[in-house]
Amino acid sequence: MKPRHYVRTELTVPGAGTAVHIADLEEIDQTTCRMKRIIELAPDDTIMGFVGEGRSAGQAQAPMETVPHPDTYGDFPDISVTRLRADEFHALWTEALAKFPGA
Repeated sequence: MKPRHYVRTELTVPGAGTAVHIADLEEIDQTTCRMKRIIELAPDDTIMGFVGEGRSAGQAQAPMETVPHPDTYGDFPDISVTRLRADEFHALWTEALAKFPGA
């Protein structure tokens, strides 16, 4: 089983604000991960949507299949990352599924 990484990312877009996401990533190698699930949050941490497990809801856009490994995010000046525990991610995922029951 490949290592999983659970992260909160905040991407600052000049003139547009901040995009906040919670992601479940499966490690491919030291620089790349496969996006498994993602939750889109509003700046106040309200869940706005999600994509994953063949489902999507709300405002979340389909993510790229592969993304940079969280250990490389320091190379990107406008992004910050906070690591989460698996149980923290799963609690948010459960909340997202409950918020959008028809998805």
